[in-house]
Amino acid sequence: MRIVVWIGVILLLLAGLVFLLGWALPATREGRAEVVIAAPPARIVAVIADVEAQTGWRQGITAIERTAEGWVEVTARGERISFVTEEMGEARIRLRFASDAGYSGVWEAVLTPETGGTRIAVVERAEIPSPLGRILARLFFDPEEFATMYLAALKARVEG
Repeated sequence: MRIVVWIGVILLLLAGLVFLLGWALPATREGRAEVVIAAPPARIVAVIADVEAQTGWRQGITAIERTAEGWVEVTARGERISFVTEEMGEARIRLRFASDAGYSGVWEAVLTPETGGTRIAVVERAEIPSPLGRILARLFFDPEEFATMYLAALKARVEG
């Protein structure tokens, strides 16, 4: 019986330590990437705005559902991420998102015409309120890698 009590105490202490560690981590994560795409801004914006077609060129997106406010992406893991467009222009795109996994944020792209195409720089900022979510996000998700992979897929789709 005494061993069970000690195991319980140790588990509570570990849970408290995990909570404190998560609480100490910043709630905001950010990923940035940029690439030059051999196309004018209007073509790039058209591909991004055609959200229903993204299941064909973005890995990990299994379905897109239109809503009154915007759309929902359904991932291969079953996560549902709701998007609302704040701005969709040839110079800047700004989207707000919220996931049923407990985080939300802003995705922004700045498009700059240059010789040979358009430079697109994206930044995604996500707020993760849960201390456990902050730890899991750092262990299993790299926002910079995600932004880089998104731009590589966008470039392939636009130029392909």
